[in-house]
Amino acid sequence: MPETGPDLRIERPAETVPQLVVRRVRQAILEGTLSPGRRLTERELMELTGVSRTSIREAVLHLQTLGLVETSGRRGVRVAVLGSDDVRQLYEVRAALESEAASLFVKRATDTEVLELVKLMRPAETDNDQLASIYHFDELLLAGARNALLASTLAPLHARIHALRRLSLSIPGRRERSAQEYRDLVAAITDRDADRAAQLARLHVGAAKEAALAAIAKLEEERASGS
Repeated sequence: MPETGPDLRIERPAETVPQLVVRRVRQAILEGTLSPGRRLTERELMELTGVSRTSIREAVLHLQTLGLVETSGRRGVRVAVLGSDDVRQLYEVRAALESEAASLFVKRATDTEVLELVKLMRPAETDNDQLASIYHFDELLLAGARNALLASTLAPLHARIHALRRLSLSIPGRRERSAQEYRDLVAAITDRDADRAAQLARLHVGAAKEAALAAIAKLEEERASGS
């Protein structure tokens, strides 16, 4: 009987080091730990993450592709700062795509997938809880819509949209209104009313756009005054 050699197979990690860096930096941006305009040098990112310069450079390129960071001359990169025009364009595209995603979800999702959305409607105690629920909602909606091209088109947009949500929820009353808009949308989905779901998704995105614009205007005013 031939002798069995040692098992030297290497388990492939679920994520590469640059992918891990992207996920950590993205999460820090979403949580507000890294605020818009915050400068990030390669050296600082190496110290914060404990990984090599090569991995940092690869991660930064991907973060730029997602629109989460932008070049800042010779001083490395900074967390992306979206202006009013950027926000308008972003939400115009989002309204068109998410309303279609809502309609397709109604037509194609299983009852189990619908129930998963219903479970997400439990009241959130904090902004972080609500943001986590919204993030999961977006993932479920795209999965249930069963349109790979739609999902791949929305994915990079969602990276920037999620970064804006914390700012939007800072507008007085927006958190409560947003939660109600999601409940109304889920009610239409539960009723399997595709047209109504698409309409409510578009209305929600419109309201979110106005909140984001108000938050951006406030941020720009604070920067201008030097506060």
